[in-house]
Amino acid sequence: MRCVVAVDDSSSVVYGVRMGFENGKVCRVALRAHFADDQQVMTFHYDLDDGDIIDSDNGPQGLADVFRDDVLPHFKARYLSAWSIDPVVVTQEKDPQNPLAPRSQWTSGVAGPGTSSVSGQLLPRACCVLVQLKTGHIGRRFRGRNFLGGALTEDVQNDGQWSSGQVSSETTWMDFIPREPDIAFGGSGSSCKWSVYSRTQRAADLDPYLSAITSVVVKSDVHWLRSRRQF
Repeated sequence: MRCVVAVDDSSSVVYGVRMGFENGKVCRVALRAHFADDQQVMTFHYDLDDGDIIDSDNGPQGLADVFRDDVLPHFKARYLSAWSIDPVVVTQEKDPQNPLAPRSQWTSGVAGPGTSSVSGQLLPRACCVLVQLKTGHIGRRFRGRNFLGGALTEDVQNDGQWSSGQVSSETTWMDFIPREPDIAFGGSGSSCKWSVYSRTQRAADLDPYLSAITSVVVKSDVHWLRSRRQF
C-alpha cells in the first residue's frame, strides 16, 4: 500500500510515502528501571521501511543490539545501584487496522544495577525532565515526549526550574538516541527512523501516521512522571 500525498496531473506521477505496517514494521523500544514497587520506562518508536531490494529487510534484533550498546549504558548511569535495569526490549506495535495480526518481540542485553554515583539531596523519584520531540509536521499528533528520570538532585533545580547546566546535560543525553540506525540486512534499500507514531492517524488511515523526528527540545520546567499505580 502506498499513501498518496501529492499528484502531478501534468505527468500523472504519484508521489507517496511508505510506512512500517505496509512494507516493514513499526517497533517500540523500551528501557525499563525498577526500584521496590516503582518502575520508570522510556519508549521510542521506529519506522522500519524494508524498501524494495530483496534481502535488505531491517532486523529488529539489530535495533535492540544498537540500544544495548549505545543507549543502555547511559540509561543505567541515570540510576543508583539500588535500581535494577532490564534488558532492552523491542516490540512490534499493534496495528489498529489489523489488531489480530501476529507480532514479535526481541531482547538484548542483561539485567543489572544502575551505575549512577551522584551525591546530595535526591529529589522525589517522580521528578523528571520533559523532552519534546518535534517532526516536520504541524499539530499535536505529530509531536512526542520523553520523560527522563533517574537520580536527580536538589542542586540541579531551583524553584521548579532545571539549571542551564542540567538542560545542556540532558540535551547531550538525548544525542545518544539513534536517529537512523543502520540495521538493514543486505546493506541498502531500507531505512529505520526514530519517529513519532500517532495511533489516531493510523486508526483513521490518515497519512502520515509516522513522522520522523527532526529535533528534540529539553524543557526547563521540573515535571512529574505520570503514575499508573492503582490503589
